[in-house]
Amino acid sequence: MIHRLAMAFIVSVVLVGVTWGAVTEDLGYIYSMDQKVEGNGFFSSYKNITAGNLVLGSKGHGSGSYSYEAKLRSELDFKFDSESQDYYGTSDRRIVFDESADYAYGINRLQLGKSFKSGAFPSLGKEVTCIKNYGAGVSMNAHFDSLDTLSKDISASLYWKDIFSDDYPYGESEETSSRTSLNVDAAFTGRGHFGLLAVNGSVHDVQKMIDEDYIGTFSIVKKMSHEFNYKLKAEPEDWLPCCFGGWSDMNFRDQKGFGKSAKGVFDCTCFVPPRSIAA
Repeated sequence: MIHRLAMAFIVSVVLVGVTWGAVTEDLGYIYSMDQKVEGNGFFSSYKNITAGNLVLGSKGHGSGSYSYEAKLRSELDFKFDSESQDYYGTSDRRIVFDESADYAYGINRLQLGKSFKSGAFPSLGKEVTCIKNYGAGVSMNAHFDSLDTLSKDISASLYWKDIFSDDYPYGESEETSSRTSLNVDAAFTGRGHFGLLAVNGSVHDVQKMIDEDYIGTFSIVKKMSHEFNYKLKAEPEDWLPCCFGGWSDMNFRDQKGFGKSAKGVFDCTCFVPPRSIAA
C-alpha cells in the first residue's frame, strides 16, 4: 500500500484595461505546490513546468520502498505582496524547485481482488531533473537510472527579467538579468549522469559544456550556476549638429545623404559674425 499526501495551490490572473481607445493586457500566474509521498510498491511521476522562456522537467519511476518530498513555485509576470495581500504585474519570471527522495529497489506484486493475482512488477528506479533557460541559452540536468538505491537532495532555480523601453525620440534601452542554478547532493547505486550546456545564440556556438557519467556506487555533491546580464542604451543623435559639434560629429551615412555641398553649411564655415558698427 502506498500512502500519498499532495497539496497544490494555483492562481491565474488576467487584467485588461482600456484607456483613450488603446487596449493593454497583462497576463500572468503564480503556481505553488507542496507534495509528500511515502510507501512501498510501484510509482511513476511526471512534471513539466514552464514560465515563459523558463522550463523545468522532473520524472521518475520504480518499484520498492519510496519516500519523496517536493516544493515548487512558478511565477510568470506576477508577484504577491504580503503586506497589501494583493497581486501586481512585473517583468519577472521565476521557477524554484526543491526535492528530496530516498529509494530502495524491491519486487512488488499487486493484489487486485480475491479472484485475480498479478505477477511481479520489477522496475529499477529512475529519477530525472532537467532545467532550461532559453533566454540565456543554458540547460542543466541530473539523471539517475537503473537504480538499486538512491538518496538525493536537489534544488533548482531559474530567474529571468527583461525591461525594454522605446521612448522615441528619446532613444531606447533594454536591461536583462538571468540566473540559473542546479545543486545536487546524492548517493546512489546504479547509473548517474550530470550535464550542462551553455550556448551563445546557437547550438553551434557552445560556450560551456559538462557531460559526466557514473556507473556503480557513488556519493556526489555538485553545484552548477549560470548568470547572464545584458544592458543596452541607445541615445538619439542630433539630426542637425551645426555648431554644437560640427560636421565631424555626424555619422558617415548622414553626411553622404546631404551631398558634398552640405559641408560648408553644417561645419559653420558659412557663419560670419557681424562686424561692429562704429558709432
